[in-house]
Amino acid sequence: MTPAKNVPRLLAFRFLSDFIVVMPAIVPVYRQAGLSATEIMLVQAIFSAASLASEVPSGYLADVAGRRRALLYGMAFQALAMGAYGLARGFWTFAAAEVGLAFAYSLLSGTASAILFDSLRVSGDEERYHRMESRAEALTRLGTAVASILGGFLAAVALRLPFAVNALTAFAGFAIVRTLVEPPRERLQGHQPLRELLRVSAEALRDRRLQGTMLLSAALVAAGITGIWGFFMRLTGEGISVAAYGVYFAVYQAASALGAATSDRVSTFLGRRGSIGPLAIVPLTLVACAVDGSWRPILLTPLSAAAWGFSTPFLLARLNRSIDSARRATVLSVSAMLGRVLLVIVGPGFGWLSDRASDRAAFGALAAVFLALAGAAALLHRRVGAETPTASL
Repeated sequence: MTPAKNVPRLLAFRFLSDFIVVMPAIVPVYRQAGLSATEIMLVQAIFSAASLASEVPSGYLADVAGRRRALLYGMAFQALAMGAYGLARGFWTFAAAEVGLAFAYSLLSGTASAILFDSLRVSGDEERYHRMESRAEALTRLGTAVASILGGFLAAVALRLPFAVNALTAFAGFAIVRTLVEPPRERLQGHQPLRELLRVSAEALRDRRLQGTMLLSAALVAAGITGIWGFFMRLTGEGISVAAYGVYFAVYQAASALGAATSDRVSTFLGRRGSIGPLAIVPLTLVACAVDGSWRPILLTPLSAAAWGFSTPFLLARLNRSIDSARRATVLSVSAMLGRVLLVIVGPGFGWLSDRASDRAAFGALAAVFLALAGAAALLHRRVGAETPTASL
């Protein structure tokens, strides 16, 4: 099989890789176990810290040992972690399960995008990457949307049932990865792993072509993930059913899928500079939640999800075009690591403000943090100027 035939298989894999039927049940499970808002966000911060610790080493492993192998390990660990999560009963057991999930997702993070880009490059179709990444991201979000509706009904039958179902979908993803072919490429040698890992990471962080894009991507990750937990906790306070959670999250993910699916066309229409405009929806939605403490601002959150979905392939395309093949997965992991660093800081802060003051204050602070980071990314971009087309955000 040629690497070009990886593309449809990768699209199918992306549909299953984030097919998270547990999401509608997760906050009710936490609440049933007696976790406070601070503890919920601490569990998520532990996930982010574990992801932070394994993010770049897992990317380096993919570059040295092979992207296909990294995806296989990732889906195997996802299945084991979902099974462990279904048995968890308290803060520390939830935290332990999150550590397992963090390792699994670190192995997946950036790796599927790297193998997609190199499969197209080897086939002489590199210019199709943004379009195919848009489709892949849309399928990822669509998978999450379908899973959310399914998860809501499964959780209504038994609150822990979605975890068992997710263990099975992870095994299905494992089976798809086994059919992939590793595209030929220059590999990192791995003779001195720690030194080489630190060198590649430092080069990525110093690369002015990448800095602004990586910081903006990190800000979107931190604001997006923290925000969705905030939206969930507000809805929990309104007493909605677990099935309604599933419908809401499905709408949220469907909006994200639409944003991702249209990313290539919209960014072509708006241009490199104009494509930053839609991202303003993210802080505006957070501000709306800060101004109005009821459930009504949650109706605006699908717009934020669409902007988030649009941004992922848009920013990944910019990063991939500035990274050489040998270190692609490692550099993409460095970018993802920055988002995890911010989550470790921002997530618990959001939970603490929610418990000590109100979630309105927490949403306001989150909006301010995002705007500050986006402003810093803009300054980094201006410093680069117009050195290359890929330097532009």
